[in-house]
Amino acid sequence: MSGVGHFTSAQAQVSYLTLYDSLIAAIPGSPEVRDVPTTFGQVRVYRFGSAGGTPYVLLHGRGATSAMWAPNIPTLAASHTVYAVDSLGEPGRSVQTLPLRTSADQALWLTEVLDALGVGRAHFAGVSGGGWLAYNQALHTPSRVATAALIEPAHVLARFSKKFLLGGFSLLPGLPERYGNRFLGWVSGDPDMTQPIARLLTTGLRSYRMALPTPEYGSDAHLRSLKVPILAVLGGRSVVHNPLEAARRAQTLIPDNQTELWPDATHALSGEFPKQLNVRLLQFAKTAQ
Repeated sequence: MSGVGHFTSAQAQVSYLTLYDSLIAAIPGSPEVRDVPTTFGQVRVYRFGSAGGTPYVLLHGRGATSAMWAPNIPTLAASHTVYAVDSLGEPGRSVQTLPLRTSADQALWLTEVLDALGVGRAHFAGVSGGGWLAYNQALHTPSRVATAALIEPAHVLARFSKKFLLGGFSLLPGLPERYGNRFLGWVSGDPDMTQPIARLLTTGLRSYRMALPTPEYGSDAHLRSLKVPILAVLGGRSVVHNPLEAARRAQTLIPDNQTELWPDATHALSGEFPKQLNVRLLQFAKTAQ
């Protein structure tokens, strides 16, 4: 169907999911696996831990899947039930069946997931594109969001840089893989793209065709309207956007914000400083308890 994300071939799907499943299996904790039906398709969710209180919902970066949270899940799950969600319309185990056309559509499928899980209210943490999803959820359904941690959020606090947008063309089908690898290495601060999650990311971007709408930019009015506590964690070396501008807008526009600029971090902040991020996320969650 037009407008629906899909793998380029059955062989590409099998090859990708073999790598994906191995990385998910390596996360400690033996998660409960749920495939949740929504208006726009079936969403894969992994539940880790069984702690009481307000759970954490983790939203990965574009194309990175729930596997990217491997360094974070064990620590977070020790004190919170954790739900790691494979975003709809991206490579992973979720299966999109209808087009996602608007920001409201994006909030709807995630709300339907919360309903199916019996989660009334949750702490959200999202990286990059997942940061946009967390922001979008806070905008559309603030009553369901206890706190939102926006980690290098994409197109929320500052617009995409021109170099980042131009570099994205290196991922177009038909171009040599080395161009895309060089671009992603530049974004992530890992020039050799040696980490397993990097291999999953590059494989997914080549074997899966996404058909998602461009994330709606976080306007001044929208940021001022946010009604939930926001933690903005930004990488001082990020090339995806201007981190200083992002920090300025978060601090001056979001009513209830804690904004931090980590000078040595890139856009891949969550993987570069997982222990520090885990501590910060747990501290931040306590502000809403």
